[in-house]
Amino acid sequence: MNQNTMKIAAAVLAILAVLLGIAVALSYRATTADAEAARAEAEAQRAQREQAASQQTPTTLAVVAIAPLAANQPVTREAVALLPMPVTPARYFTDLDKVVGRIPLVDVDAGAPITERYFGRTNQLAMVIPDAHVALSMEVNDVVAVGDFVRPGDFVDLLVYLRSGGGVEKSQARILLPKTRVLAYEDRIVDRPDGLEEGADEKNARRRTRTAVLAVPEADVTRVMLGMSVGELRLALRGQRPEAVAGGDETTEAGLPMTAEAVQAQADAKVPDQVVSLEELGRIKPPPAAVRAAPPRPSVEIIRANEVIRVRP
Repeated sequence: MNQNTMKIAAAVLAILAVLLGIAVALSYRATTADAEAARAEAEAQRAQREQAASQQTPTTLAVVAIAPLAANQPVTREAVALLPMPVTPARYFTDLDKVVGRIPLVDVDAGAPITERYFGRTNQLAMVIPDAHVALSMEVNDVVAVGDFVRPGDFVDLLVYLRSGGGVEKSQARILLPKTRVLAYEDRIVDRPDGLEEGADEKNARRRTRTAVLAVPEADVTRVMLGMSVGELRLALRGQRPEAVAGGDETTEAGLPMTAEAVQAQADAKVPDQVVSLEELGRIKPPPAAVRAAPPRPSVEIIRANEVIRVRP
């Protein structure tokens, strides 16, 4: 092989080496670009997923009307369901049992969440009124309310002082309503927890006016209302010790148990309002009891001839 041929072969090999290097470089660059593109695409997809997750609206399980609800008709279980809501309704329900059977005040469209505003608010005071009683309020102060020691749940006697005049012949004091329960005092149905201090607004409100709510029998409402309007009232607090009942349950002469109304009537007959007038209060000594003439004794007539003799046994 001559020298020219060797030079040509060396030049060809050099060109091939350069071309091979260029091919390897291009291949590496293409591979790197594909990897970077795939990595960038993966990053973009992950960012999109994170953004979609962050923008996703949370849902709230709430009781929803799945059928129209008519006003003043009880809610049936078939008309409501627990469904996810994209928003959180105000004062919504999460328990079907708390909705079924209740009566809405207005019509409710299908698809609307059931909230407290569709129902009348439960009056806590109405729930503690005894049967055959009504709640009657009266304005009180420290003197009327036994030095402000009256509390919800206490038993009190409602006293009234009537001044002479205006249809009242003599000034007198009497028990207007005996042994009545205090349902609420001020705005509380139960007493405040120990250690809970009142705010300035509450203290100012207490200075202005206070009320006590009493459980009044339905038959005595008008009488108590009349006494409140014409007389001066006082509350007499009763003790909390249980009262001893002599002889056990009250019974009639035939040995049958007496009803609550009969027992109350018997107690009222024993102490009829405990009325005291100024004249009776001003007496130093009680007036002498009137001596009642003894009824005539029966007699028997005995006739002996012309003589009539009357004999008393």
